[in-house]
Amino acid sequence: MLIEVIGKVIAIIVIVVVLIVVLHNEQSASTALATYLPLLPTSQVASKDSVARLSWLRERMALSEKTWQKSVEQRAEMASTHPDNPKIPFFPTDFLRYPFTIWDFFPATWTCPHDIQRVGRLGDGGKWVCGMSIYESLPAPQFPTIGSTETRDTSSAIAANDGLVIYSFGINGESSFEAEMLERVPSARIWGYDFSVDGWGKQIPSSERHRTFFKKVGLGKEDKHDASPPFYTLPTLMKENKHNYIDILKIDIEGSEYDALDTFMDAFDGMQSASGKSVIPIGQVMIELHLGDGVHLDGPNAGGDVGFDRFKTWWERLERMGMRPSWIEINLFAVTLFEHKSDPRCTEYVWVNARDERSVLWR
Repeated sequence: MLIEVIGKVIAIIVIVVVLIVVLHNEQSASTALATYLPLLPTSQVASKDSVARLSWLRERMALSEKTWQKSVEQRAEMASTHPDNPKIPFFPTDFLRYPFTIWDFFPATWTCPHDIQRVGRLGDGGKWVCGMSIYESLPAPQFPTIGSTETRDTSSAIAANDGLVIYSFGINGESSFEAEMLERVPSARIWGYDFSVDGWGKQIPSSERHRTFFKKVGLGKEDKHDASPPFYTLPTLMKENKHNYIDILKIDIEGSEYDALDTFMDAFDGMQSASGKSVIPIGQVMIELHLGDGVHLDGPNAGGDVGFDRFKTWWERLERMGMRPSWIEINLFAVTLFEHKSDPRCTEYVWVNARDERSVLWR
């Protein structure tokens, strides 16, 4: 009898020891996986892991910054090898000696630390978004359900900066990006501007129109409200809408982007981050850059002469204000459609503001 009792005691002790070892190992495994927890939705992560998430995010951003900085140095080195620097041709003819195009000087070397997803239709019109799952997780403010008109005064709806604020320039009847953002992001509100159309594309259902605001004007380098067509600067539109921050800026304005963003940078050049460096109040930008058929951009309020030196100076000013290129997609539509347009002169970029304390991507 005594032997049986001793045997049972020993068995119980062994079981307890095994359980302790197993639990200890599981705890160790959880600790080892702490750096990967930011990949999970916030609701699934205990508050005690918030420090680990922040540490992980900063490490990823620091690594991206290092990679981007290397590409900046390589850009300068590659430009210095061309005899026409700083007036380098966009598409050199002597590819044996100078095997690069303008897009090779400006690669997307800053990696988005979150998920990056394509939103909208495939092909022209869809955009890549850094941290789409972060935007989807944001709580929605209480939107009024008043009608479905294209244009309305937003001041009486909800607080100006509530929700995810999106600006979209260049609608052209294609709103698949905006429609999907409204469908997937409950907090999204979208302001759209285009002087060439009367409203949003048919992709946005009437049930979501109360979260959209449209005005038939163009984006320009100067305020010309009485012109035909009328043009507004981005700072003026933000002031009109009572916005001090834009979470996402989508822009496709056929060459006017250079002067329009120059005006925007002029307005916010004195705004500084905690580090004391200039920063612009935008979380991320989806933009199509245009080079025109030559070096001159035509059309209403277009950017005029845009050579390599002008492009490089403009691009690097954006970088100095915290913007980082995190995605690139060459637009080959014109290349394949028109024989005389043999060069890829339109390219989609995603810039992420890496110096922005207000962005929901870095919280």
